[in-house]
Amino acid sequence: MEKYKVGLGYDLHRFTDKKQFILIGGFKIDCGFGLDAVSDGDIALHAISDAICGAAGLGDIGDYFPPSDKKNQNIESRKIAETILTKIKKNYKIVNIDLTLVAEKPKLASYKKYIVESLKNIFKISDINLKIKSKEATDALGGTNALSCLAAVLLKGG
Repeated sequence: MEKYKVGLGYDLHRFTDKKQFILIGGFKIDCGFGLDAVSDGDIALHAISDAICGAAGLGDIGDYFPPSDKKNQNIESRKIAETILTKIKKNYKIVNIDLTLVAEKPKLASYKKYIVESLKNIFKISDINLKIKSKEATDALGGTNALSCLAAVLLKGG
């Protein structure tokens, strides 16, 4: 009998003027600002990786890539995702990923298909859904000075 497990992930990073682009799901968006993070700040890859960890009972990405460890400074989020995928590959298969980006800026709708394609290449699955939501100019989920992302992942196996 096959088992299914669900994981939920979340990530948030504040804007910084020290960078001129953001990465979302491995896709680069030039926008005149960046995200303040220990890593490259890819909120989608962080949220998805945490969701995978949650579903597989593996803690969270901070357990494997502690922010206090100097070797994790500026680490590529793709490496984080690949490490987590390696940890589950013997026991689990990703069934689907559902992702919600919450942002006031930049406007992300025109990048949606590129982000999804990038995620499909990274996670080697076709069932990925992406929603983009506004914060309606409130301070919810990072306010107007940050981007946030929620991810749900369904794993099969165990």
